[in-house]
Amino acid sequence: MADFKRINPTMGYQLWQQQQARFVDIRDERSFAAVHIPGSLRLTDANLPQFLAELDDETQVVVVCYHGNSSQGAAQYLAQQGIESVSSLDGGITAWAQQFPDAVEYG
Repeated sequence: MADFKRINPTMGYQLWQQQQARFVDIRDERSFAAVHIPGSLRLTDANLPQFLAELDDETQVVVVCYHGNSSQGAAQYLAQQGIESVSSLDGGITAWAQQFPDAVEYG
């Protein structure tokens, strides 16, 4: 069975700084617009098929939500769709923004 990893914000930040992962945010439109990780994609049911079709097999994906709970289910789903390297960001955008306030965009 395909599985995902959980990573802490520090590990996520390193991947983000080195541009070694594609960050996808599963929160609602208003929350994403208010604050998100720069360069992240708001992943929805509507754009999921295109995202999966265009994703390079070797791209690492990091799933972001509010607190790191919902992202685990989404990461598991993406792993089941064949993404080989997918992670859930522990603590979500809340922990990220607290630890790395200069690495967020506000709407």
